[in-house]
Amino acid sequence: MKAILTWFIIIFIGLTNCFADEMPNETIKSCYYQSYLHESQKRYADAISDLKAVYLKYPNTYTINYRLGWLYYLNQNFANAITHLNQATAVFPQSAETIKVLILIYQAQENWVEVETLAVQLLKRSYYSIDGNYWYAIALKMQGKYALAIKIVNKMLAIQPTSEIFLQELGENLFLCEYIDDSKSLYTNMLILYPHNRIAQSYLNKIDTLKQKEADTTMNKNEAHVQNHFNLHK
Repeated sequence: MKAILTWFIIIFIGLTNCFADEMPNETIKSCYYQSYLHESQKRYADAISDLKAVYLKYPNTYTINYRLGWLYYLNQNFANAITHLNQATAVFPQSAETIKVLILIYQAQENWVEVETLAVQLLKRSYYSIDGNYWYAIALKMQGKYALAIKIVNKMLAIQPTSEIFLQELGENLFLCEYIDDSKSLYTNMLILYPHNRIAQSYLNKIDTLKQKEADTTMNKNEAHVQNHFNLHK
């Protein structure tokens, strides 16, 4: 318990001690309260503005930069978000929080190479990180690296066999690898556990449409062959 309290104090040392000298705790509390209130109302620009006074006083602390990085992300000011998250990372280089928000930014920009790089950083901290493995699999899929994505997903399913997000990703990557029957089987069984999963149902519809087209193509070819045979023997 003592170690936990010590770590909590370290995280907020840039807040509590410094704020006591220059900005009353009640003022800081009010700034954060208003910021969270405006965030809940999706008034992200106002939520950012609420914290400007705090940031101007203490621009090099972790918490204010992480908070502003998150709010700028929500407001789709990605360049500002990255700047603040990098400032937060400079204070706590091992922070996984900042990496997770950076991943959200780069996935919104469809920068899958950067998402892959950041996901690998999470995996170096924790081999079975759900966020790290999920985003690593997503980044691989979006770059067409389906076979490797399947390996990552299967690694997670070995320890979480009923995970909805990883089952969903496995089915999609199987489909993209053209293992159509395997994908259909997985999604059919997945709907037993998660009957409202829209991705599973969407891919089953795609597979049914695909198979119907294949059946129609085969039938047309057979009819053409019969017709040609008939013409030859007139």
